[in-house]
Amino acid sequence: MSPTAPTYGSATSLLRSVEDRAVSVRMRALALHARDHAGTPHLTGILRQLETAGHGRLAVHMAAAARDTDTLALHLAGPDPELRRAALRALRESSLPDEAVPPVLDDAPTGLRRALYRALYHARRTSLADSLLSRVRAEYGDAEAAALLPACSPERVAEDLLGLRHAVRSWRRLARRHPDALLDLLRKTHSRGGWTFERFTGLRRVLQALDPVRPAGLATLLGELGEKRRDLALLAPRTHRLLHRDGDQRHYSTRYPAGPGGTRDIRGLLRYARHTPAQVLPVLRAMPLPVRTAHLDRIARRGDGRGALLLLPYLDLLPRDRAEAEARRALAETTAFQSRSTRYGDPDQDLDAIAHLPYGEAAGPLEEAASAGDPARRARGLARLVEATARTGDPDLLARVLAERAERSRAERDPVRRSLLCALSRVAPALLARASLPALHRVLADTLGSRDTSADTRRALRDLAAALLRHPLTRQDAEAVDWALEAYAGLVARFGARGLGERGRPRSRPPWWSAPGRRAARIDLDPALDQVLPRGLERELYRRLAPALDDARARGDLGPAVALARELGRRVHGVPELREHLAAALGHDASATGSTDTTDPSGIGGAVVPTGTGSTTGPSSLRYTGVPTTAEAAATAREAARLYLTGPGARADARALFDADPSTARVPRVWSLLVRHAEPSALRTAFDAGGQGPAPDAGAWVPDLDRRTVRDWPETLRARAADHLAGIAADPSQAIDDRERALRGLGALPGAADRLAPYLDGPDTVLREAALSALGRCDELERALGLVLAHAHGPRSRAAGPAMSRCATGVAPSRLGPALCRVLDGPAKVTVRKTAARLLEHHRPPGGIEHLARVLDTGDGPHRDVRAAVAGALMRALDHPAALPVLTRGAPGFTPVEIQFAVLRVSPLTCPPSRRKGAALVVASLPEPSRDHWRFPGWTSRWAPWTDHDPDALAEAVCDMDRDGERAVRAFEQLLLDGRGTDRISGMLARLLRAVPGPGHGVPARGPRREAEDSAHRRVKRLVGLLQSRMSKDGERDPVLEEQADAVLGMLGIRREYAPEALLLVQRRLATECDAPDGAPRARRLVDLLLAGAHLLARGPVGRWELDRLLTPLQPSYGASEVEPRTREEVVRRLFAAASATRGAPGETAALLGLRLVERAGAETGWAGPWPQLLSRAGDLGHERVRDAAWRMVV
Repeated sequence: MSPTAPTYGSATSLLRSVEDRAVSVRMRALALHARDHAGTPHLTGILRQLETAGHGRLAVHMAAAARDTDTLALHLAGPDPELRRAALRALRESSLPDEAVPPVLDDAPTGLRRALYRALYHARRTSLADSLLSRVRAEYGDAEAAALLPACSPERVAEDLLGLRHAVRSWRRLARRHPDALLDLLRKTHSRGGWTFERFTGLRRVLQALDPVRPAGLATLLGELGEKRRDLALLAPRTHRLLHRDGDQRHYSTRYPAGPGGTRDIRGLLRYARHTPAQVLPVLRAMPLPVRTAHLDRIARRGDGRGALLLLPYLDLLPRDRAEAEARRALAETTAFQSRSTRYGDPDQDLDAIAHLPYGEAAGPLEEAASAGDPARRARGLARLVEATARTGDPDLLARVLAERAERSRAERDPVRRSLLCALSRVAPALLARASLPALHRVLADTLGSRDTSADTRRALRDLAAALLRHPLTRQDAEAVDWALEAYAGLVARFGARGLGERGRPRSRPPWWSAPGRRAARIDLDPALDQVLPRGLERELYRRLAPALDDARARGDLGPAVALARELGRRVHGVPELREHLAAALGHDASATGSTDTTDPSGIGGAVVPTGTGSTTGPSSLRYTGVPTTAEAAATAREAARLYLTGPGARADARALFDADPSTARVPRVWSLLVRHAEPSALRTAFDAGGQGPAPDAGAWVPDLDRRTVRDWPETLRARAADHLAGIAADPSQAIDDRERALRGLGALPGAADRLAPYLDGPDTVLREAALSALGRCDELERALGLVLAHAHGPRSRAAGPAMSRCATGVAPSRLGPALCRVLDGPAKVTVRKTAARLLEHHRPPGGIEHLARVLDTGDGPHRDVRAAVAGALMRALDHPAALPVLTRGAPGFTPVEIQFAVLRVSPLTCPPSRRKGAALVVASLPEPSRDHWRFPGWTSRWAPWTDHDPDALAEAVCDMDRDGERAVRAFEQLLLDGRGTDRISGMLARLLRAVPGPGHGVPARGPRREAEDSAHRRVKRLVGLLQSRMSKDGERDPVLEEQADAVLGMLGIRREYAPEALLLVQRRLATECDAPDGAPRARRLVDLLLAGAHLLARGPVGRWELDRLLTPLQPSYGASEVEPRTREEVVRRLFAAASATRGAPGETAALLGLRLVERAGAETGWAGPWPQLLSRAGDLGHERVRDAAWRMVV
């Protein structure tokens, strides 16, 4: 005990001494007093008096501060769940014995149990968690045992994780504490080559959780298992970066940025390079010149002769001489294309190529284009002229061109000026600053003085100013900095807050997956001022903007000042004058300005008048005189509070604002600081002034009350807050939304049940439902649950369900179970009874699952929807011994589709492994539903691996047209995934093909849709698709699978109508051969497959698309082929030999395949090697069409 620590005769005197202090100060004073008197009889007496007087939470707070483990142990075993939860802080103290913790679980509500698991995890009491795990699993099920598992020791986790894997919901917490156990789980669960997608989905969350913790270990494990999934970059990006650190044939190095799709796949990069160059430029720019050039060469390799056009956006990344040569090629291609087609294509694309020619050659055409009559060509020519001039590196030449063009563009429309500004923002800032600043002043004045300046043009102007401020050379140049500051000042003076950019724009490049529709995220960012402005210049910028900000403030428009503060970020604290504007915005009376909605149809609010009417800043002859609407002023005040009340002085600033004007408590940010750091007297003042807003139509003030803070208020202050909210709720003249929020706020105050109960029988539906919802958040949850259940009839039942769920988390199981059982049995609404069934399964009170079993055993007594909810709850509670037997008995009677939906929607992966076989029997014994549902076949087939299906019986079911084909095919699909039944595919297809009459028998009459969906033809297509899918997922060659594929291909090949399916199978076989892990593909086998495809193609018209589709595995459209050139050469020679020996359409198609392969391979290699000779050989094969096509390729 400290010798200077004050003592108090009783707990009452102690509380009276801190009564008029803020919550944070009062709780700190009580903690210091307890710490000063730790271990003394005085503190023991104070704590007992607090407990007796009903201040048990304060007693727990002081005992925790004094580390009085004896007192905390008493509260851990006490009857009050709230105090037991507060006493869990004692787990952090090593002096608390393990024996004091198990009583917490005695009749503990679900919320308290979950809090205990979290406390054990954070306190690292592993031995205590180990001792509780068996009890928790036995009493409350596998789900709660899995929640406790992260707090256990590594040995216990390794022992129990495999049996609890189905119930784990927080894999990230497990990975942070036990990564080695998860790696072992992956190693035990999956053998090499067994990572098919269906098996992979169950553990993708494990990969996502392990990735940030153990990327190296995960990479090693995936290498051991032979797992190289393409979506690994999305599930485990860190592991993906480690696996591909140095790149390989399919991925570039992770030292460079990821592509638009979030991966580093080379083919994907090349594909995006052709369609979205802006997304690929940052990736290529980050690469060294040799690597970058190699990728650009692959981009340029195309068989349609337009490779040079694809390089146009990337010519700046190539050496100067190479860029010039490619530009000449692109210009020739563009000129030829434009001469053939004037309607399609880009008529101004030639300017992109001309800009990369030597300046003396390019200047004339570009100057002519910059003065053309067409505005689009004029804008593009102007931009390309600036870029070409900048490439010379001559500042005087650039200054002369800019001065001339700036003078000519004074009368231009906005798109042309925007094109010029965008081009200037891409010029090296140091080059611009050396001699071009006078021309930039001219451009700035014209842009700000124009009435049609758009948001994109303002953005381009900000980009140019940001480039000058960010560059290390120009940020030291006083004239360049002066121009940039003048640009920002002019934008604010001319356009107000809109001149500084869009509110809420990202400060950094968002990840690829955050974009809408998972499209590539926007690359070009609009940086904020604090990201570009050098340190110390914020005061100079404010000095220039001060007149415009003062004018706007005089009009009642504080938006520009708030926007400037938002752009400056934390640096606003260095500009006290700007903070004064923010303080004024907080208490600004929007309605007193007489504002109206001045937003015109174009979305530009406010007027623009000549400068002569008042002072302004900037070179513009116009200034912004907009007046904000009421909604805009309210939004400005909220944002001003967020910006003003930041930093270490936020509490003092909020108190100063409140002392000056108590109505500022209405601002949420001000109130959030006052509610914890202001004295009770100040808060009473806020409630007294709450009815008087800053404007007559401001409405009622409904403060946000946090239950955790309000419970530490003095009793008198809590009563005052309750009176304030109750008065709003009872006032019929208030808006219904305010009354509803007031009732919800009452739920955060102690004793709220008495104030809310009268509204449960009121006439207003909104208030009744609000009162029900608030009861779920009050402090007396057991009483609240009784009130909710007593008033859960009629239309109020829709709000009773959520309220019941919230109340159930805080009610002891011994009282929760009987209450829910009575609801389930009683005459309550069906919605309420369904909620009771789900809550019994979730909270597991004693006897709850047994009662659900008894309800299901009553047969057709309960309502259909209630039976469905009970059946679904029992399916989720299969870890309980009473669940599976009753489901097995009742499954044959589950005819209603609602019951089957509830049963089948439970995934087998969420069931205990030991019960999956029994649950699969339940699913198998379900009768035909009362009506079909499109999900049932897929949900039923999920249980096939745990069903003792006979492959022959299942094959018979697929071929039996009197049985449900979709369900049988789905079950057979799961059988294939389980590694069984592959050898039955060809026999099944033979039987089904015999049941399909060909077109030669005539076209039958069209039947109903259901009959068409379950026809023999449909089953044939499904089986072929399953075979193709199985071939694409097998990591290693399967002789049985290849034998089946050859047999199926032979059967389909003799049926002309199934040529499309046979072609897909041939293409899949070709891909399998080309991706064979045992070395280079065999040319003889490739030729056999291509000849089979040629015979199939010969039955119909053969075009380039059909040929490319078949050749894609051997010679892809994007990028280089992975098949050796010698193998491809041998394939072509064998194809030509077969074509010369075969007459008719099959021989001609084989020759066309070989010719198309020659064309692609020759374009890839620049027609080096054997490809020109093979092209000439194609003309001697004896097929006229092949000879004509080869001739056209040459000439």
